Amino acid sequence: MREIEDEIVTVCGNNDTMNDAISEARASISQFLDAFKSPKPNQTHFYIKARFDDENGGAEHIWLADLDFKTKPATGVISNEPAIRTLSYLERVPFLPDQISDWMYYENGRLVGGYTTKLLLRAKSKEGGLRNLLKSLVKM
Repeated sequence: MREIEDEIVTVCGNNDTMNDAISEARASISQFLDAFKSPKPNQTHFYIKARFDDENGGAEHIWLADLDFKTKPATGVISNEPAIRTLSYLERVPFLPDQISDWMYYENGRLVGGYTTKLLLRAKSKEGGLRNLLKSLVKM
């Protein structure tokens, strides 16, 4: 299984490429929920990426693990070090459906979902690709 790097990438909120990836993830969330509710033995490591607003009017999209959809609202554990000072790594936090910006799980050791992650990984694998993508994504 390929390890995904834990790095923060600043993305302008009106970037069409990233917003398309988020829309695709939201449109297919039922696939994630079906697998999460009744996982097959080869389906593991379920994560939701949720948007959290910061105190400066910005936002951070954070991967959540150890998901609990039985609570109202649903909760998850922050699985990377957040830049938002009011949140902490491994803290259990609530999230609402409209905060979801991506989802992923592994099936047979392969990533399923992860639309925003795949976008960044594809760009990173190309010569100068991440740099070029970031030029279009990063708020200058």
